[in-house]
Amino acid sequence: MKKRYRQWMAVLLLGVMLLLEGCTGRGNAGAGPDSGQGMSSEYAANGQSREKSMGRYLEEEVSLPQEITSLSNHPTAYLRQLDNGDLALIEKNAGLYLSSDHGETWTKQQTPWYDELASDAYISEIALAPDGAVAMIYSTYRSSGEETEPEEASDFEYTPEYLYVDPEGNAKNLHAPDSDPKAWVTRFWFGQDSRLYAFDINGKAYEIDTENGDAEKLFAFEGVEEYTCFTGRYMMTVTSRNDMVLYDLDSRMVAEEDSVLRDFIRNNVGNSIRSDTDAYPLAAAAGEQEDVLYLAYSGGVYRHVIGGSVMEQLSDGNLNSLGDPQMQLFGFAVLPENEFLILYNKARLYRYVYNPDIPSVPEEQIRIYSLAENYTIRQAVSLFQKQHPEVYVNYETGLSADTGMTTEDAVKNLNTKLMSGTGPDLLVLDGLPLRSYEEKGALADLSGIVHIMNESDRLFKNLTDACRLEGKLYYLPVHFRLPLLTGDRKSVEQVNDLASLADAVEALRRENPEGALIGLRTEEEVLHTLKLTSAAAWVDPVSRTIDQEKLTEFLQSARRIYQAETAGISEEELADYRENHREVWQSDVTGEGMYYAVASANAIDVAMGTQKLGAGITYGVDCEFNVVTTLANQEEDFAYVSWQGQVSNGFIPKDMVGICAGSEKKEMVLEFFRFLYGSEFQEMDLPAGYPVNEACFEKRRENPRTGFDLAQAGIVLTDGLDSVFSLDVVWSPEEDFDRLQDMVRSASAICTGDAIVEEIVCELGVKAVNGSAGVEETVAEIVKKAAIYLAE
Repeated sequence: MKKRYRQWMAVLLLGVMLLLEGCTGRGNAGAGPDSGQGMSSEYAANGQSREKSMGRYLEEEVSLPQEITSLSNHPTAYLRQLDNGDLALIEKNAGLYLSSDHGETWTKQQTPWYDELASDAYISEIALAPDGAVAMIYSTYRSSGEETEPEEASDFEYTPEYLYVDPEGNAKNLHAPDSDPKAWVTRFWFGQDSRLYAFDINGKAYEIDTENGDAEKLFAFEGVEEYTCFTGRYMMTVTSRNDMVLYDLDSRMVAEEDSVLRDFIRNNVGNSIRSDTDAYPLAAAAGEQEDVLYLAYSGGVYRHVIGGSVMEQLSDGNLNSLGDPQMQLFGFAVLPENEFLILYNKARLYRYVYNPDIPSVPEEQIRIYSLAENYTIRQAVSLFQKQHPEVYVNYETGLSADTGMTTEDAVKNLNTKLMSGTGPDLLVLDGLPLRSYEEKGALADLSGIVHIMNESDRLFKNLTDACRLEGKLYYLPVHFRLPLLTGDRKSVEQVNDLASLADAVEALRRENPEGALIGLRTEEEVLHTLKLTSAAAWVDPVSRTIDQEKLTEFLQSARRIYQAETAGISEEELADYRENHREVWQSDVTGEGMYYAVASANAIDVAMGTQKLGAGITYGVDCEFNVVTTLANQEEDFAYVSWQGQVSNGFIPKDMVGICAGSEKKEMVLEFFRFLYGSEFQEMDLPAGYPVNEACFEKRRENPRTGFDLAQAGIVLTDGLDSVFSLDVVWSPEEDFDRLQDMVRSASAICTGDAIVEEIVCELGVKAVNGSAGVEETVAEIVKKAAIYLAE
């Protein structure tokens, strides 16, 4: 019988929140934006920048109405500057407010049409017009064709409807611009003249006649619309394909390409981090001068004249909330007196005021380097920067999507800087040759610093001790993850190392001739997963040589597991799986593109019967570890244990930070280092892993949604056909958290190894795993290739 590879769609319900689909320059400094004068540099076509010594935008938070700020469920607001200069702010639950003093005070507006709709429908999008008109996309709560109350939203089926309300408050429904019922409108926007524009899910742009509802198609594009803004003449649309369409509203044709603006968006905006899917990748607004655009994104605020050759930076995102990964863009307005307003997620509004009398960049700097963009470090840099405006925290990454640089090239560039004394103050060592830096004296011994830190912020001693090399401590992880094995009780309790895991998988195949066993169907999945608990065993940390016996054992066990797994799966199903494999591989849940190695995902697969065992990692309690414990407490035969590989009682360090030799004498460097491990930052529930701060880890025991039902989250999985799996997730009870804490305290070794060696093993080991080359032959090839690197 033909087997079908199913791609499951997850729907996560948090409290009463329903997620519909899916889970988880020119001029002189000081005169301000419209004169073209900014704070730091110009991004020109030749890529060069010119520093300016004085003048910088400072930010201050603007108070919003209490009715908005007191909302418990993530308020979602929309901002618009009206023709008369007033600011309009509408929030999905609190309603419409106006401010005539640029946000100092707010007045609630009477909107009976909105109040009625908000109680009967889910409002997905709102657009505000300069003349005060409103356009909305909404879906009425219905169940089986009947209207239902919002609390019955589990039966909710999203069917979009469209509403236009003129400036006098007269409401009328609009019809979809396309006759195709599935061509939903995803967003409305108003131009500067208050004309209404719509974008549908098929990548088509329309102008809507608000008098009769007729639609005129303007242009089509690849992907879906992400953000649109207007000058007097142009409409700029940014798409999900990291591209841009410039439309001439006068000639009603797609305009000549603005290559400077296009390249800027492609090279910068597409790489910005968005944790809130409702947020925009950038926000933009027109200035008072014709065809001038102001753009805000995580890198800062920029000014551009349509068709010009310069992107002028007015504000550096590293110096304000724009660079904070948890601050997502929801609105942007250019005010008189050279000011900006930026609206962020959770209805947070900030004003940006230009001060010509302070340095454009603080004179004192802290330099931080990581090989790749690191979400945790980016978050820490932003928070620390806002607390210390007198210091510039310069965060540099070696790799980015637009440079095309290899890891080897990036490491060589870094080494050159370290040797010349122009390197960073702090190194994020994930992916870097850690042992080489330790041996060559590039890193400072942190023992004394950590001893003092433990007086106020005690870190897990067993974890910090595991990071020592010959008694010295050259780095500390900001977070850590734990390997976890889930599955049927009999099998998981028999596993105590890598070889016994292979034994268990082979035994399961004898009992189950068909179907998946451990869910690892490609050589790459097997190697990348199994290395999580074994890689540290391959290289002697002192002699820096490959342990050929350990590497041989690893490849032999990997081969056994792969052969047992694929023996019960048809060639057709394997081919189908491989075709879809890349999409799953790139699902960046763990930070390494390894969705299949997450403990909760494995546990769900076991509970659904699609596999028998799951080997992966746990990195948090909320909707991760508590998924595992919920299943363990509901299913008698389901169990979880600490996963042992070639390294026993191991843990996986994340965000490993060291201080470069000499920089430990700089007070601000030490201040930032201490900040990383202090309670303020460690209490943040970030996706990188569990906190190394003991007190902050203990706080993970508490349900953050106090007042909600314990079954605070629900998971619904469907293949789009007839198979449905649902689970009410209960917060991990005391005894399960105690077990987790015991696992942490018993961890005594780092189970991940040298990143470069791991890469070599996973690259060359494929042939040994699938049998196209012998294990001994492959080990010899790995040793030869790794020896060159290890000798450097």
